[in-house]
Amino acid sequence: MSLQSHARVVIIGGGSLGVNLMYHLTEEGWTDVVMIEKGELTSGSTWHAAGLCPNFNGNHTLSKIHDYTIDLYDKIIPAKTGLPSTFHKCGSLRVGYTELEEQWFRNVMSRAHNIGCEMRWVSKEEAKAINPVMNFDSARCILYTPNDGRVDPTSVVMPLAQMARDNGAKISRFNRVTDIITLPQGGYEVITEQGNIIAEHVVNAAGCFAPEVGRMVGAHVPIINLEHQYLITEDHPDIAALVKEMPVTRDSTASAYICQEGNGLLVGPYETRGSKPWAIKGMDWNFDRELFAGDLVRLMPWLERCMELVPLFKEVGVKTIINGPITHTPDDNFLVGPVAGLTNFWNMTGASIGIAQGGIGKYMAQWMVHGQTELNMASLDSRRFGPWADKKYCITRAIESYERMYASASPTENRPHGRPIRTSPLHTVMAQKDAVHFVSAGFEKPAWFKTDSVREESETWTHSETHAVVAEECAAVQNTCGITDISGTAKFRVKGPDAYAFLDHLSCNKLPTKDGRITLTLFHAENGGIMAEQTVSRISQEHFVLMGAIGCQIKDMQWLQQHVGDYQVTIEDFSEDWGGVLLTGPKAREILQTICEDDLSNNAFAWLSCQTIQLDSAPVFAMRVSYAGELGWELHMPVWQLISIYESLMQFGQPLGLRDFGTRAFNSMRMEKMYRAYGAEFTEEISALEAGMNRFLDLSRHFVGSENLLQRQTVGLSIQLAYLVFDDQIPAECFGNEAVFANGDHSGIITGGAYGYRVEKSLAFAYLKPKHCKAGQALTVETSVGTRRCHVELDPAYNPNNSLLRS
Repeated sequence: MSLQSHARVVIIGGGSLGVNLMYHLTEEGWTDVVMIEKGELTSGSTWHAAGLCPNFNGNHTLSKIHDYTIDLYDKIIPAKTGLPSTFHKCGSLRVGYTELEEQWFRNVMSRAHNIGCEMRWVSKEEAKAINPVMNFDSARCILYTPNDGRVDPTSVVMPLAQMARDNGAKISRFNRVTDIITLPQGGYEVITEQGNIIAEHVVNAAGCFAPEVGRMVGAHVPIINLEHQYLITEDHPDIAALVKEMPVTRDSTASAYICQEGNGLLVGPYETRGSKPWAIKGMDWNFDRELFAGDLVRLMPWLERCMELVPLFKEVGVKTIINGPITHTPDDNFLVGPVAGLTNFWNMTGASIGIAQGGIGKYMAQWMVHGQTELNMASLDSRRFGPWADKKYCITRAIESYERMYASASPTENRPHGRPIRTSPLHTVMAQKDAVHFVSAGFEKPAWFKTDSVREESETWTHSETHAVVAEECAAVQNTCGITDISGTAKFRVKGPDAYAFLDHLSCNKLPTKDGRITLTLFHAENGGIMAEQTVSRISQEHFVLMGAIGCQIKDMQWLQQHVGDYQVTIEDFSEDWGGVLLTGPKAREILQTICEDDLSNNAFAWLSCQTIQLDSAPVFAMRVSYAGELGWELHMPVWQLISIYESLMQFGQPLGLRDFGTRAFNSMRMEKMYRAYGAEFTEEISALEAGMNRFLDLSRHFVGSENLLQRQTVGLSIQLAYLVFDDQIPAECFGNEAVFANGDHSGIITGGAYGYRVEKSLAFAYLKPKHCKAGQALTVETSVGTRRCHVELDPAYNPNNSLLRS
């Protein structure tokens, strides 16, 4: 086809993800779509993929995507084309050998309840009946998912491409994009070997070539290719005799998947050592539908284990070895969504299991057409990585992701790969004081501090050795005073004649009308989803300081920039320039006063106010807030002052009981105060109404999303946030995505939880059916160790009248 001169959307790359997006865009009504592929459709990683589609996933978002993908392949495509389904619904088995794996499997099974996916335990005998060729004798636990399966990638990608064409989309094959020019009036000119095309939107779905495409517009795409091998055996009579296709079986000790291919086996190990990155210096544009030479020597330790598990594997020869490149991101979640710093340029790449995740096209299409999706995309948003995710970091983390593909997961896991890369000035100070750092968006944050009796932490889904340590940290904050590093916070300065009007346009809450006051607010999209949470400090009518989650730094900055319009404002991201500490507890004022001559009394420095004070010889921006729920101040300052001020506070504070505390204690205390968090309770698929933030919501005025919120208020809500207090003392907390039941019926999903050390109870937030969000409602939650009992409370478990914060 001759290339048209203009299009609403140009998609670069014709693999599974790109074709899925093209089809779903046309289903959403955007039919002026052109796909440009340098070879044939599916000629990248798609054509050589094993095509496995599991429901065993890392979070609720991925579970929904995988569930929809299977439905798309097995039901939607056949229904729309009249062709039989090519999806092999052979089911899958996941085999575990340790207590940690059993806990993890229970957590995954709980998540599966939220999407209606059948997932259940089976005995060794049942597993043997489901998969007669495998040895399960040494297994501790076996999880069965009957609706899993596999598919030939081409058999689903090609019909989707044809349906997209039928809807009006165009495909230009054997046509390489050589450059992309950002146009001053908006949009992009995509330069190709067969002509140029001007597009309002461009999507980088180029797979292995995505970094090269990104560089054309100055965008960093943090993905690395690794070689992945699987082999297909000769036929075996025992497999030929099976009356039902054997399930895909995944085994952690072999770090491999094993399934049936014809009358033989398909075996795919993920090496747990010695994995091989590829093309780290960049891709050769001539690479197309190529494979590497097989290297079975590298796989032998895992293949030998597979032979132990499937004895007949030793009796057949190897017919084919498939060794091809697969993309991996630093956290092995793929990259979708807007590209930072650009308008209407999108990523849709980096999937290591792209066939199973092809259904992301539905949600990406929603994002492009409507500005948001029905899913929480935070874990996949490509803006979660900034320039700090350099090539060395990406390679190191990609190797980790690959080599731990079948390793058990736990909330206490703390891997060292690629770290540290973003640090506070206090990082070394805290490390020397035995802080154990965990990482958020690459930023090192102290999680807990070692004691004489607790030096290490085991991987577990239940209470670990640190349970007593965190209790001590919380007790210090409650009884005397604690200090923690809060440098890992996104910070923005909004200044200009229209600063107040600009933020008023975005904010669902009323802005402070007096200088030196603070408010908490949410930014919404036009369709009502929460796009950001910000603590707003008013310096003056023309000067505001905003603080939010470090993981949303790039996304929040882009949201602010995209809404400037005609407002006369400047926006500065100074997240890296300032560090900070939180000083909180009943003795916080007394300790702070030792190095400060300013009046810190309630009359002079009230709760929810801010001012610049002098600490030692340094001016420090102080905010009278504490998300730990005690008297306290956040103290923010240029990074070069942080160590000096911290040491002064410790020198005078330690005799009064001042103690370091970490994020584990912090999360416990914020849960006790019923404080929500962005990315957990605040997400893009819900609004302030569902989140129970009515007192922070002013619908008497217009702001972005206010019309949608008024409509939701009129129609009524389908889900609401509830605060759960547990009635048992089972030592297993909620971490998010667990299923919640009322009288045996599924009611909703946990967003996050923690043990409340000050109240000595487990706590959690959950989105439930509104009829269950009433005081005293009895509920059960499926956790990593089984069923737990809880009930709904309407007030915070700790100090509900905020008397301590106001003291």
